[in-house]
Amino acid sequence: MDLIVGYGTDVGLQRQGKPNQDKVEVFFPNPPAAKPPLFVVADGMGGHRGGEQASSIITNSLLTFYQHTDLQDGYEALLREGIQYAHQQLVQSSLQDSELSNMGSTIAAVIIDGYQLYLANVGDTRVYLLNEENIHQLSWDHSFVGDLVRKNLITPQEALNHPKRNVLTMSLNAQRKELDIYLTRQTLKPEDVVLICSDGLWGPVTEAQIHAVAWELPPQQAVLKLIELANRNQGPDNISIIIARYQLAAQPLKHLSDTHPTLEDTQP
Repeated sequence: MDLIVGYGTDVGLQRQGKPNQDKVEVFFPNPPAAKPPLFVVADGMGGHRGGEQASSIITNSLLTFYQHTDLQDGYEALLREGIQYAHQQLVQSSLQDSELSNMGSTIAAVIIDGYQLYLANVGDTRVYLLNEENIHQLSWDHSFVGDLVRKNLITPQEALNHPKRNVLTMSLNAQRKELDIYLTRQTLKPEDVVLICSDGLWGPVTEAQIHAVAWELPPQQAVLKLIELANRNQGPDNISIIIARYQLAAQPLKHLSDTHPTLEDTQP
């Protein structure tokens, strides 16, 4: 059984001509036995330049920490400490450039070790678990409407159209001193599909649509189809997606480069 991965990012229909503030990282350590793969999606904030810088600093710092830190207390601790380290690097960068003083980013980071999934997230970048019957959100929305949904004051559907739907209660921000990192683990079944995405996907595309596409299509085809669907719905934000699933593969798993395919890359 090989872990097959598809991934991509797109600026979004309404953000054409502007920087993509999302960052996607798919990392398979070499040699593979060193550590399991790490998957990251970050959604930057703080103006065009600030958001782009923030998401890059966060993902690159977490990747560096993951590559060079020995495992001692388990993968949940490694994710927690790695995100704390990335946040420190963000703060240090902001002190060197006053124009970046308000930059910040969400993050969702996943390690898949065999059939064990380890998840850490801050903000509203999401991680979903899919099987044939349903789609289930594993991550925690650090947002105003997320709190309302958990208190049963509004429905998830009402949250999508709420006037404060974009208000975060937690993010990796240059002005923030402490983080509330959500951590969890999940045992996967052989047929499960893991999907990580920014709100550029889960905002304009329904969970039912996400489930239908991600379950039926191979990961890379599903990523491109979901980006297309988000843009059909006016693509109001940057769209970033990683999809991973186990399946029998004729060829051995290869290290994926840092060049992330987008919908445009498939056009003639």
